[in-house]
Amino acid sequence: MKKKYDVCVVGGCSIDMTCYDTDMNKTEIDFGGKGANQAVAAARAGAKTCIVTILGDDKYCELIKDNFSKNRVEVFAKIAENEVNDLAKITITKGDNQIERYGKIITLFDETLIDEFKDVILSSKYVVMQNKTSYEFTKFLIEFCYKNKIKTVLTPTKPDLISVKDVENVALLDKVTYICANEKEAKIVFDCNNIEEIIKKYPKKLITTLGQNGLIYNNGCKNVHINAIKVENVVDTTGAGDTFCGNFVANLVNGETFENAIKHAQYASAYKIQIKSAQGGMPSAKELENFIYKIQNKDINR
Repeated sequence: MKKKYDVCVVGGCSIDMTCYDTDMNKTEIDFGGKGANQAVAAARAGAKTCIVTILGDDKYCELIKDNFSKNRVEVFAKIAENEVNDLAKITITKGDNQIERYGKIITLFDETLIDEFKDVILSSKYVVMQNKTSYEFTKFLIEFCYKNKIKTVLTPTKPDLISVKDVENVALLDKVTYICANEKEAKIVFDCNNIEEIIKKYPKKLITTLGQNGLIYNNGCKNVHINAIKVENVVDTTGAGDTFCGNFVANLVNGETFENAIKHAQYASAYKIQIKSAQGGMPSAKELENFIYKIQNKDINR
C-alpha cells in the first residue's frame, strides 16, 4: 500500500489551562495533550502528519480541530457524545511544570477506534503512541502495527503498565521500533536503576532523556551520552518531551540517520522550553535550522 502519511499519532488531546509564577492571577488557555503535542511537533518539522483520536462534543471540539488544521495535521476523530474534552491544569514555577489532569476521554480509547481508522494507520510510515490509554489498547495497537510492518515510536507515559516485570511485556516491547523515555520511565519500564545497562540492551532503539544532564542512547557499538543544550532563559518545559518525540520521528522520515535525528530533536526540545505553552514553542524546520546555527556558532566563538 502506498503510504499517504509520514506520521500517524494515535493519542489524546486536551485543553491546557496554565498559570505562570510571573502572574498567578492570570490563566492562559491553550491546546495540549501528549498525542496532540507530538502530532503538532512532527507536522511543524515537515512530516505529513495525521492524528487518530477521540474528542468530546463540547465547545472545545471544533477549536481543537481548527488548531490541528492551522498546524497542518489531518484529524481523524471519533466524537464521544455528551462528553467534555480532557483538561490539564498546569502551574509553571521557574520554568518547571506541575500538571493536574481531569477528564476521561483518554479512557475511551479501545479496539473499535483502530477498526474505524485502520486504513489511515495502514497508510502511515510511522505510528506514534503514548501508553496513556489502557494497557489493552496499547498492546493491541503495537501488535496491529507490528503485524502490518508499520514502524512505531512509543513514549511510555504509564511505565508501570508496560514494565518488563510482566514477562509478556518483554516480547511486546521487542515489537516496538523506537522508545523515547525519560530517566524515571526507563527505570520503571525496564525494572533497573542502571541507565547505562538498560541502554546497552536496546541499541538504536531506546533513547532516554536525562533532563539537565542531556540524553543517552546506544549507537550499536557503545553508549553515547549527549550533554544538554544550554539555553539562557527556560520559560516553560511543558511539551518538551513531546517536541523531542515528534521532531525525532519527523527527522527520520525526512531522511536523517538515527543519530542525527536524535541530535536535531534535542535542539528542538531546547528551542521549545524558551517559549510559553506546550505547542507554542515547537519549531518549524526553518526555525530549528536557524536555532542550531546560532547555538553552534555561539559555542565556536566563545
